[in-house]
Amino acid sequence: MTIVLWVGATLAILAGIAVLILACVLLLLNAMYDSIQPLPPTSVPEEEETSSALFRHLPFLKSRLAYTPLGVFPTPIHRAHIPNLTGPGQHGAIFIKREDLSSPIYGGNKVRTLQHQLAACVEHLKTHPDATFISVGSGGSNQNVAAVVHGRRLGVAVHPFLLKPDVPDIDNTLNVLSLLSFNPPVLRFWTTPLANLTSLVRALVFGPTKVFTMGGNNMLGVLGQIGGLLELAEQIHAGEMPDVDVLYLPIGSACTITGLILGVVLARHLNLHAFRSLRIVGVPVHPIIAHMEKRLGLFTSSWGLLSPLSPRYGIRRAAVYLQQQGLDIDLEPLAVAFLHHNVDICLDTDLIGQYGTHSVTSLAAASFDSVLQVDGPAPKWATDTVHKTPWLCGHFAAKPFAKMLQDIEAETHSTKAKTPLVRLFWQTKSWIQPRGPADEWQRLVDVAATAPSVREWANQGRASSLLRRGSVRLPHGSPETYQSLMTAVDLETVSHQ
Repeated sequence: MTIVLWVGATLAILAGIAVLILACVLLLLNAMYDSIQPLPPTSVPEEEETSSALFRHLPFLKSRLAYTPLGVFPTPIHRAHIPNLTGPGQHGAIFIKREDLSSPIYGGNKVRTLQHQLAACVEHLKTHPDATFISVGSGGSNQNVAAVVHGRRLGVAVHPFLLKPDVPDIDNTLNVLSLLSFNPPVLRFWTTPLANLTSLVRALVFGPTKVFTMGGNNMLGVLGQIGGLLELAEQIHAGEMPDVDVLYLPIGSACTITGLILGVVLARHLNLHAFRSLRIVGVPVHPIIAHMEKRLGLFTSSWGLLSPLSPRYGIRRAAVYLQQQGLDIDLEPLAVAFLHHNVDICLDTDLIGQYGTHSVTSLAAASFDSVLQVDGPAPKWATDTVHKTPWLCGHFAAKPFAKMLQDIEAETHSTKAKTPLVRLFWQTKSWIQPRGPADEWQRLVDVAATAPSVREWANQGRASSLLRRGSVRLPHGSPETYQSLMTAVDLETVSHQ
């Protein structure tokens, strides 16, 4: 009997500890989500009228929600042919929403995510000039690069925290090199976990410091992504592409997919005549997130309202805010219904693989980048000579691309004759890999000299694309082995008009 009581007490204690840890994690995630709050703009430049699709359709937000035009919009829509996808002479056809071309200094989906966040930070600095700003992510984080680059252009000095190393990959190493090239005041690596956690908790609890959470996932980021779907509806209405049947994108923090879901139901409410039969296919890039969806229904169950990692959480927060500001409808029930009936979450563990790098399936799909035939207008900031092949990185973009190829092949081999579906790939990885004014190579050499784990991580990173060959060899290599993959950018001369 004593042994039974002892075992029962031990299990109860362990369960209590597990619940406490889970509660602390949720508190931390919620605190990061709420760190950067919506603020009204000090002034409203006229140019915002044409650069923000969200403001074009919800003009009452213009005087209530700070915004800064970080990118050049609308991003173009390209048509792509995939030669011999399903057999000799049998080509696949898709459309690509070129979010990767949204900015000449650093594009991708984080540009929309940051438009309201950085604007709120600028307003925050006016009343709290001693404020600092932290961006958190993993070793290959695109969010950290975007926050540092675009923040610097606006006078917001962002301190990137790299909380964990991703699987070694040259694409991830390049993001670290980009960060170093802009010489942020503080850059923390995963080699100091306790100091990183202490600084993060202190920032969330005390003082005026603000935190950009993983993937930029907060309500302001979701609002930015809603604008992306409204912009797509305008492009469909203008005849730039037919109405979309299936849209593919990666899922990291869930910020982008949450905004796209809300954008669909808002566009329908506004009678924008788009997305009549749309399905969204999301591919989690982290196997743990996929496992939580498979076992616990993270994305669709009501308990997701407790976790910022679930679209349910962001849907409610954005819907409540929009209604408070004057929207004449509660979007939450519409968005939840769309999530349940029109969103497919890919849970194929072989396709998802490890976080931060290619799976075997995504690597095979990404090999099509060397033969992909892409046609469409160049972004307004570039010329027609810009190389148009998207960057199918193993961290994010290649995984939904692989799922899309699987679906095209299945459709081709189906015995049911029907018109091919219109498929749109939401390209989230920036085409530009920015290089700032600082000597990023020497800074990496200096970091590696005191942090062997960083040196080993960088040296093990390999290139997987035929179009983007490069490597890093510390400490005796040279920047010539990778700098051809980077684009020198001058923030002083960039104008997003």
